[in-house]
Amino acid sequence: MEWRKYSVENKYLPITGVFGFFLCITSFFYQSWLVFFVGVFIILLLYFNHLYLQKVGEGLFYNNQKIRGKYFPQEAGEWLLQFNNTGVPIMKAQLTVTFHDSVTPHDSRAIKKASMYEVTVPFSSSYRQKTSVTIPFTAEKRGVSRIRKIELMIPHFFGFGETILEKEFHSIQEALVYPNTLAVHNKHTLLTSKQGDSPVSYSLFEDTLSPAGTREYHYSDSFNRIHWKASARNQSLQTKLYDKVTENGWNIAINIGDDRFITNNLEEILSGVADLAYFYVKQNIPFSVCINIRHVGNTPFYYIMPGTGREHLQKVLEAIAHIDVHTSVYPFEKMLAYYDSHLETQPFFLLAGQYIPEKRDLLKKIAEKGSSIYELMVNEQSASIVKKSFSHKRGIPS
Repeated sequence: MEWRKYSVENKYLPITGVFGFFLCITSFFYQSWLVFFVGVFIILLLYFNHLYLQKVGEGLFYNNQKIRGKYFPQEAGEWLLQFNNTGVPIMKAQLTVTFHDSVTPHDSRAIKKASMYEVTVPFSSSYRQKTSVTIPFTAEKRGVSRIRKIELMIPHFFGFGETILEKEFHSIQEALVYPNTLAVHNKHTLLTSKQGDSPVSYSLFEDTLSPAGTREYHYSDSFNRIHWKASARNQSLQTKLYDKVTENGWNIAINIGDDRFITNNLEEILSGVADLAYFYVKQNIPFSVCINIRHVGNTPFYYIMPGTGREHLQKVLEAIAHIDVHTSVYPFEKMLAYYDSHLETQPFFLLAGQYIPEKRDLLKKIAEKGSSIYELMVNEQSASIVKKSFSHKRGIPS
């Protein structure tokens, strides 16, 4: 990546150069070596000043290294910038770094413009020196922060002008800030006791195809549950044990807005979804996520397959953090239609975001296939889940 370079010389330099040349001419008339040397010194000073401003920065390279920091809000982190100077020395320069405001710099002199911070720090680098610059920050809000611009203002040794090096680029160093959680008060009511195939620690139902071991036979046990081979080995009757299962599995459909505008309570919706994601993983409930953001691939929107565990939670939180208010919105109706016809449907479907059904209510169609439909209701302080019911006569959700 090449620097864009601008050189600005002092506006009085041409007059100073003319004055030095005039002293050299005058010295011949007055036969003064002192005046001659003063004139030559001024001319050489201006020449080397011009030469320095032209050459400085030509051997300066920035190492755009791949670093992804992951932070929760209010956690501390830092930007790490590494430079390698193979050109002329750089002294008393000012380095200005511009990055997104998902993180807040510790420097109180930082300037905020729109959604960007500008931080200026001193910078010097000798010939063949590798220089590292760190800029500490605090994770502020959900999102991804990247360095968007680096500007280096290099003054001349004697103050006769300056050179500005500017680099705008897509930084592969980023700080990913996970979302805050908004408590969903009634999320424990989502736990179901229906028969299914999701493993749980306690349930009235068992998966007879998934043996979990044996125990001592009790008089209340059914006779067909006796494990005869284990009984022969232990010389006492043994009862078969099976994994406990229940009906579980959720799909969260996040609607970030319509075709043109992002919803006003997007942050509250995403914070509520984050709280549910933690809850599902803790309860070992598999869940998938659909987000109506345009995505390149087989699925035209952002989709996370059903799963559970820490890795699945991290994938969901990263997806939420990457949602940008300037992103391209995929029509929510089309996303529901694609989910209904192409993706693995879950027993429970959660709508997160505004939804105004058209003539062909796709949520009703999903409900008719056996999925229970719920809606995430949010405000600034809390959130709750409401079950949606549909009239069989008119297909109107309530």
